[in-house]
Amino acid sequence: MKYLLFIIIIFPCFGDVFPTSLGECTLEIYGGEVDDIPELVQLIKEESRNLVETLGKVETRPFSVYLTADMKDFHQKSKGPVPEWGIAVAKRNPDRAILKAPGIANVSFPRMKEVIIHELNHIYMFRIPHYATMPSWFKEGMAMAASNEFSLLHKLEISKSLWNKTSLPLQRLQFFGRLPKNTIKLAYGESAAAVEALHYYYGEDASVLILEKMREELKFSEALELVIGEEYLEFQIKFEIYLEENYSWVFLLRSGNYLYVLLPLILVLGFWYKTYRNRLKLKQWEIEEALEKSEWQDELPN
Repeated sequence: MKYLLFIIIIFPCFGDVFPTSLGECTLEIYGGEVDDIPELVQLIKEESRNLVETLGKVETRPFSVYLTADMKDFHQKSKGPVPEWGIAVAKRNPDRAILKAPGIANVSFPRMKEVIIHELNHIYMFRIPHYATMPSWFKEGMAMAASNEFSLLHKLEISKSLWNKTSLPLQRLQFFGRLPKNTIKLAYGESAAAVEALHYYYGEDASVLILEKMREELKFSEALELVIGEEYLEFQIKFEIYLEENYSWVFLLRSGNYLYVLLPLILVLGFWYKTYRNRLKLKQWEIEEALEKSEWQDELPN
């Protein structure tokens, strides 16, 4: 009986503490349902180092990563409001990332690793001066870029919103907490596209330069305008143009008749290819005929 009690007390939670480039990390896993614990430790170490090397050095301080086994643990570790649509959340004071374990979040292990990378990005951003002035589109767009979460589903959502004229202007993406639940996927997609647009118009290092300026005690909007050499409003206009030029066509992939839309193009390409091959064959025959004539003439007596 004592032995059984020992098992119950010791094994409901796995804990580990290890150094990272962001500071000492405490990893706690509840429920004992995750087998690849060393892989998670390595992931957190590598991604912390990658963030510092890619985006620049920040203050190091302890942080925690919790994988919770049920909603009670999830809310207890969050110690405050969390979005009902989220499977993870990052919080400050103290810095921590709280994730629903794959079983209750209904996600795969690879997907959970993407979420961990996403939340580590937020923990990194917590250490940037004037973090509170960062709009949600920048924070979430940067996190999605780091975790490669900008999926076809997000792009389809953007495309649908453009055709329905329900896309979200950049000023509405200042704070996701004010958005209705049915626009969240679109908000995340547009945030990733906004960071793409930032790099497209102003260079791949634009986001890194913004963070550098914020380390010099500038607020986000001031840092952005200094880096892009334009007013914030100019980028908002360019962002809408970028969406139209790059994502308005994606809706075709959702249409049951999209093959009919592409069929004329396929036929034209097929006709061109067939014509091109026929020309090659004719050219080859001409060359072979010329060679045969040349060989025949060489064999004639002088």
